[in-house]
Amino acid sequence: MMSAKSAISKEIFAPHDERMLASVQVKRRTKKKIPFLATGGRGEYLTYICLSGNSILHSAADSVTSAVQKASQALNERGERLGRAEKQTAEMMNSSQQFGETAHKLAMKHKC
Repeated sequence: MMSAKSAISKEIFAPHDERMLASVQVKRRTKKKIPFLATGGRGEYLTYICLSGNSILHSAADSVTSAVQKASQALNERGERLGRAEKQTAEMMNSSQQFGETAHKLAMKHKC
């Protein structure tokens, strides 16, 4: 005779190439009848909460993907800022060179 946990694993998880890692049986009581469940009484029934390998792997993969995307975005933004800073530095250097040349020409002109 197969246990309920092995039956759940075989019927629900195995067909989707998943593995049931943990399960817990829970009993729920409510004051009202629940029409879509065969409770056999006033809203009392047993059920299982299960956790699969795939659900954990997907969550982990999503977290890693999200972290990589955030890091990549941060690097791109940093690269853009560095590019802008480099361009501004080059423009400042050109301006200072032009100013220096103009100042030198003026100095030479007024020396004579």
